[in-house]
Amino acid sequence: DNKDLYEKAAQNVVWAAMEGMNGTVFAYGQTASGKTYSMMGVDEQPGIIPQAIDDVFAYIREQTEDREYLLRVSYLEIYNETIRDLLAPEQKDLRIHEDRKRGVYVSPLKEEIVTTPKQVMKIIQKGEMNRHFGSTDYNEHSSRSHTIFQMVIESRDRNSGVISPPPVKRPGVSSAGKLRGSVTISCLNLIDLAGSEKATSDADRRKEGAFINKSLLTLGNVISKLTEDKNSLHIPYRDSKLTRILQSSLSGNARVSLIATVSASTSPAAFNVEETSNTLKFAERVKKVPVRAHQNQVLDEKALIQKYKMEIAELRNKLVESNEMLEKERSLQDGNLERAIRQQYEEQLHESQLVRTALKERIDHLTKLILSSASVTPKAILDWNAPVETGVCS
Repeated sequence: DNKDLYEKAAQNVVWAAMEGMNGTVFAYGQTASGKTYSMMGVDEQPGIIPQAIDDVFAYIREQTEDREYLLRVSYLEIYNETIRDLLAPEQKDLRIHEDRKRGVYVSPLKEEIVTTPKQVMKIIQKGEMNRHFGSTDYNEHSSRSHTIFQMVIESRDRNSGVISPPPVKRPGVSSAGKLRGSVTISCLNLIDLAGSEKATSDADRRKEGAFINKSLLTLGNVISKLTEDKNSLHIPYRDSKLTRILQSSLSGNARVSLIATVSASTSPAAFNVEETSNTLKFAERVKKVPVRAHQNQVLDEKALIQKYKMEIAELRNKLVESNEMLEKERSLQDGNLERAIRQQYEEQLHESQLVRTALKERIDHLTKLILSSASVTPKAILDWNAPVETGVCS
């Protein structure tokens, strides 16, 4: 039951992310053990990812109108130790970077600002079409890569982020002022790991399997260093792309939930027993990883929601100036003016109206991107009370 699984294993992580703490949920286990089913699910049993998306918007709906949110998402895969942007597969040379404020991140990675659950699911479906799948000896439709769906959640108190205008207005200088107050920023990572597997009969699958097993082995080594060798001065995060991207989460600055999946199949029995044992041992070690997750707040104006609020304020100031100019130009029109001068004023009026229309459209667009309980859609993408159609296989 994926609903029960989500509520017990992932919901608290999602709620923590909405409150400003980083969160990571990932599925781990051998190939064909149900990782993708647990994370993505099917129509009649939606997985953790669609349920988490619904919960994010439900959380916003339940807050006061004074709390504003900005959500942006990205979707990547690690295939044969190469990072691919699933939303922009033509993008090349994606690299892992690190700085003091952002931590570890991938760039250039396409991010899309989202305002509805349905929009998020369409983005995920687009990414799934670009993902690597293949047939193996153990699974006809096997994930051949690790995927990381990330949602960055920014929020602020509308009243604490008021704009303070500059004391003296100077020509050519923006009068928008600065935003006061902090912004809460968190990252929610929902990860579907490719499954560990033994040697396969297909050459391409063997190559993929070697990369998959190597990254999972590195993940295991990192967990071991963190839990069993606490005096170690070196944690091998950089030994694989997966552990490098997950460094912030694994090092303690995130709520982490692991979904350990095991195969109930009896063939080949010996392989399943060994892999099941390894999965359970890994899950036991993960539980021992120290967690020091805290609320992430920034006081500068680098948060995207702050930039948008400042741009909206600046655009509104320009709109006021444009209105004043428009009224002035109208007042200058006189029936006794020469025809050429009248035509010049009419052209200026037309240009001013075009500028005003463009300013209004930009303000409306930016305003719609910033969500609150009053603006978020009341409709969820999942309806657990809807009747389940029988005889339909997806």
